[in-house]
Amino acid sequence: MAALFRLQRERSKRGEAGWGRGCQGGTDFLLRKSNEVKVLTRCKPQAQRRSTAPQESRLPRVPWRWISGGLVGLLLVAAVGVSVRWLLDPQTLPIRHVQISGQFRHLTSAQLQEAVAGTVVGGFFTVNVAAVMRAARTLPWVDTASVRRVWPDTLQLEVAEQVPVARWGEHDLLNRRGERFSPPVDTLPSGLPELRGPDGMEATLTASYYEMSKALAADGLKIKSLVQDPRRSWHVGLENGIELRLGHDNAYAHLLRFVRFYPQVLASRANEIATVDLRYTNGFAVAWNHQPDTTKPLQQRGHS
Repeated sequence: MAALFRLQRERSKRGEAGWGRGCQGGTDFLLRKSNEVKVLTRCKPQAQRRSTAPQESRLPRVPWRWISGGLVGLLLVAAVGVSVRWLLDPQTLPIRHVQISGQFRHLTSAQLQEAVAGTVVGGFFTVNVAAVMRAARTLPWVDTASVRRVWPDTLQLEVAEQVPVARWGEHDLLNRRGERFSPPVDTLPSGLPELRGPDGMEATLTASYYEMSKALAADGLKIKSLVQDPRRSWHVGLENGIELRLGHDNAYAHLLRFVRFYPQVLASRANEIATVDLRYTNGFAVAWNHQPDTTKPLQQRGHS
C-alpha cells in the first residue's frame, strides 16, 4: 500500500495524467482513463463527515400564531359574556307598548290591556311572552292568543275571539270545537240553539248538531234544540215548533227517514204537528197540536 502512495506521488510530480481520486460507498480509490481502479483506503461517507462538523445551537421557535389566536378567542368570549349580561338586564330595552289586534264583538282592547298588564315586565329580550298569552286567555271570550316582539320596545298581541255555536245549559256556551266556556251572563248572545246532555258529551253533541243541521237544511229546516237525555235518547226541536223523537239507537238514520218524507207527507201541515216519533222500525207517529194526547202512526211500507 505504501508503494502505491509513492507511485501516485511520483506520477503527480511528473505530471502524468489519467489518475483521479474518488470516494464511493465508503471506499477511497484512484481512477485512470482506462477505468482501472486502485483501492487506496476506506473513506467516511459524506453524511458522517458532515456530522463531525460543529452544529450551531438554536433557540426554540415561539408559536406566535397559536398564541395570538388564543388571545383573540378569549377576547371574543369575554365580549359575548358582557353582551349577554347586558341583554338580559331587565332595564335594557324595556317594553313600553302593547299593540292588540283582532276582530272583536264581545271583547275590548281595554279588557285585554288590563288582563296582561301584570305580565308585561322586563326588557325586550327578557319579557315572558308565554305568561302574556296565558294572561290573555283568562278572559272567557278569548279563544286563542299569540304574542310576538316588535323591535325595539313593543309587544304585539293577536287575539281570536270565541265563536259561539250553541248554548249549553243556562249559563255556558259551546264553541265550534264543542268546548265549553262561561262568559258573563250579560254577554250571552241571543238566538243560539240550545244543546243539553251529560257532562263530557259537549263535543259529541256539537258534532251531531252540525251533522243533523246539514241533513235538515235540504228541507229548509233549522234546529232550535238538541237534547240527549239521561237514557241517551235523542230529541230534536225544530224552529217551526216540531219535536223529533229519534231514540237512542240509529238516531241519525231515523232523522234521514224524516227528511225523506217531510216534503211529501208533513210539510203542508207542519204548523199543526207537535211531535214526530221516529222510533218505529217502518214508519213514524205524529202527534197534532189540536190532539195533544193522541198519536197516529203513519206506516211507510218498504222503508225502515
